Amino acid sequence: MKIIKALLVVIIVLVVIIAGIMIFSLQEGEKMYNRYATLSKELIEKSYALKDFPIKQEYRHITYPKGLGLFDFKVICKQSDRLARLSSIDATMFKCMKMFTLMIRPDFSYNLPVFSVDFIFMPFGKRVFVIEIIDPARIDDENKAVHYKTMKAAAEKLAGFEQAGVRDWYKDFITDFSLHVKSDRSQDELLLETYRTFLNAYLEMAKNARPLPQEKATAVADGVEAYVTTLLSKGGPAVEVFKKILGPEGQKDYVRTVMFGLDK
Repeated sequence: MKIIKALLVVIIVLVVIIAGIMIFSLQEGEKMYNRYATLSKELIEKSYALKDFPIKQEYRHITYPKGLGLFDFKVICKQSDRLARLSSIDATMFKCMKMFTLMIRPDFSYNLPVFSVDFIFMPFGKRVFVIEIIDPARIDDENKAVHYKTMKAAAEKLAGFEQAGVRDWYKDFITDFSLHVKSDRSQDELLLETYRTFLNAYLEMAKNARPLPQEKATAVADGVEAYVTTLLSKGGPAVEVFKKILGPEGQKDYVRTVMFGLDK
C-alpha cells in the first residue's frame, strides 16, 4: 500500500511539473508570437493598404483532432497592391508550442519572389527559425540585387547556428541565403532583428519593382506554379501537417487557394 501511495505521489508531482512546463512554454511562445505579429503588421501597413481576402469558412479556424485541439490554427488572409496574397497563421501545437507563419505571394506582374517564414517557439526555450525566399524564375534585375544583398548580409550573421534539415528539392526554388536554423531564447533579439531586416528589404523591393513584360511575368507565374506542384507532390513539414489534418484533397485546396492564391 505504501508503495502504491508513493507511486501516486510521484505521478501527481510529474503531472504538475509537466503541466507547469506546458503553461510556461505556451505563455513564452505567445509573447514571442505577439512580438513577431506586431512587428509584421507595423512594417507592412506602413507601406501597403491591406484588404481582407475572403477564404472558405472551414479554413479560418482549423483544429485537430476534434475535441482535443492538439493543433489549433487561426488563419488570416489579406491582399494589397503588388502583394497579391498575404496569409498568416496563429498556430498552437500540442498545447505548449506556438508558431508564427507568414507567406507573401506577390503579383506576378512584378519580378518578385515569394516570402515565407515559419518561427516555432518550443518548450525549454528552443526555437526553429525559417525564412525562405522562393524565386523559381531567377530573373535578375538591379532592384532584386540590391535587396538580396541586404538579406544575404543578415543571413550571414546566423552562419554559425545549428542548421535545420532542408529537403534536396528545395534548392531548385529557394535562394542560397534562405534560413533554416535552430536556436534558443538567448538569441531571440538577433532572430527578431534578422526577420525585421528580411521583411523590410522584401517590402522595399516590392515597392520599387517595375512591371514585367508579359513573357517574363508568365515565367514568374509558371515558376511559382512549379514550386507549388512540387511541394504537394514531394512534401514539406508544413504541408504534411495539413495533409494529416485536412486529407489529401483538403491539403491541395488549402495550399493552392489560401497559401498561394493560385485557385479561387
